[in-house]
Amino acid sequence: MARRKNGVLVKALILAPYLIILYLLQSTVFTRVELLGVKPLILPVAAAGIAFFCGRVEGGVFGLFAGILTDLSYNQLTVQFTLLLTLLGILVGLLADTVLVQGFPSCLLSCALVLVIISAYQVLSLVVLDGAPIALSAAVGLRQTLYSLIFSLPAYWFARFYFRVTGSGRAV
Repeated sequence: MARRKNGVLVKALILAPYLIILYLLQSTVFTRVELLGVKPLILPVAAAGIAFFCGRVEGGVFGLFAGILTDLSYNQLTVQFTLLLTLLGILVGLLADTVLVQGFPSCLLSCALVLVIISAYQVLSLVVLDGAPIALSAAVGLRQTLYSLIFSLPAYWFARFYFRVTGSGRAV
């Protein structure tokens, strides 16, 4: 069965408020809500969800904007999350188009993959640039990954809703 394709404007009208809400939550609420000394990353989880349902093109574009907002939420001038989430959006979309079965377990795996890669990058940066102990940095990265995975279920629900409303991405 062919899926209908809605225009870019309709997609933007749905995704823009979603991104803004997530950005506000990431930069205000979740900067104060720590669990075991870590704060969650919700924008990368959302990017993984959209990429999982909509494929590599929309996943890469959504990852680009989610990365920009993640960089802004951490008040940094670098583009590390912008580049990383763009590439990870493309990767997850490619995996979803070719290998993964559509459903929550595969979406959870996609979110975990994105968070583990981001965590590994952050741990590597701390160890190499700041001389932090690798075991301590890895423990913090693992806690942040597990805390952030809690948000994969709402990200899955929204991405599935977006996929059904817009007809984006791959056919079911």
